[in-house]
Amino acid sequence: MSNDQYNLDSMVCFAIYSASNAVAKAHKAVLAPWELTYTQYIVLLETEVSADGVTVGELGARMNLDSGTLSPLLRRLDVRGLVSRDRTSADERVVTVKVTDAGAAMLRELRGSLKDLRGAYGFESQDQANQLVAELHRITEGMRHLAASTTGSTHPS
Repeated sequence: MSNDQYNLDSMVCFAIYSASNAVAKAHKAVLAPWELTYTQYIVLLETEVSADGVTVGELGARMNLDSGTLSPLLRRLDVRGLVSRDRTSADERVVTVKVTDAGAAMLRELRGSLKDLRGAYGFESQDQANQLVAELHRITEGMRHLAASTTGSTHPS
């Protein structure tokens, strides 16, 4: 076994970790003037997609967030007037989230600022970006499967 496999520069996990940190810091800087976190921004994008809104459960599943994380985030966006939360179903437990006109206007403003972020990725084509996204989804699913299959296993002594 070569020690090169333990060199940080050659480790896939560290490359993904480093890229994730860099992407998060860049988004934080770009989103700061709007006082949005990256997660809040993604929620706005997801709620904008559907004219009928999206349920909190659907949003949590889509973003891989539990209700304990998502509910306070949605409350903050609601207080700011960027989303609305309504119980529109026959089941009172179901809350539907919709982007408001103010939230949609903020997203339009943001899209101009995000051009710098898109350029920083350095893609030569949309196809190249799509290929990376597909690979990252494949990796994500593999890691989720591994984590689910090892949950509850004991650590060797």
